[in-house]
Amino acid sequence: MSLKSTIPRYIGQLSWFFVLLAALIVSILTSWFVISGWDYGFSFWYNFYDIGPHIDHFGPQNRYVSGLELLPASEHIRLFSDIVYSVHHQGAGLKEISFMYQGQVQAMLREAEVIHLQDVANLIDNLRNLLYISTAILVAGMPVLVWRRSNPDVKIQGLLLTFLIGAISTWVMMVGAKEAFYQIHVWIFPPDHDWFFYYQDSLMSTLMKAPYLFGGIAIAIIAGATVLFGGILLLIRARFRLLALTAIG
Repeated sequence: MSLKSTIPRYIGQLSWFFVLLAALIVSILTSWFVISGWDYGFSFWYNFYDIGPHIDHFGPQNRYVSGLELLPASEHIRLFSDIVYSVHHQGAGLKEISFMYQGQVQAMLREAEVIHLQDVANLIDNLRNLLYISTAILVAGMPVLVWRRSNPDVKIQGLLLTFLIGAISTWVMMVGAKEAFYQIHVWIFPPDHDWFFYYQDSLMSTLMKAPYLFGGIAIAIIAGATVLFGGILLLIRARFRLLALTAIG
């Protein structure tokens, strides 16, 4: 194979890699936002992770806000829903999230928690913009590559994906999973903002039984993303088959 024909081939494969990476991002973020519409399935995870008993145990230990353990499960679910709504609407209403305690309206979140959830809301806005950009790359790039009959080479795409995963895995192994987890938070959130809260200091963490709840939510997001990404791959495959049949006809 001549150099003249090899370079365009590898450029095409690199282009496919970015398009497929965009498809993966679209799948993950679409799954994320769809699941968020059901409050991340909190009513299911509430029972699955025994969050009620968890609140009963740690609620009375909170050093700042009292009464969460006195509320019924429906109120716990409502409070989580309020948090989800706020972080998906630029942080609107975070300070107003409250519940009744001893006949008075009591704010659930302390200032540090409000600041952290506002950071989460800002992150979600950035992820929404990433979804728009990735969708544009996918929608614009895939038809062009298909039209140019540039088939994605499974071996080359596998090597590129392996390299990407390998680089990330090597970094995690070098610094350690715990340190990698903390470092990602350092990169994402402002350095002077708290993002780690003990149960005794945060009704937010207690309500979410962090980090256990996040594990269940992550599994749900990955499951949804797998279905969506698989659908995109099937669509690409079907399109190339149609082109092949057209060429034969």
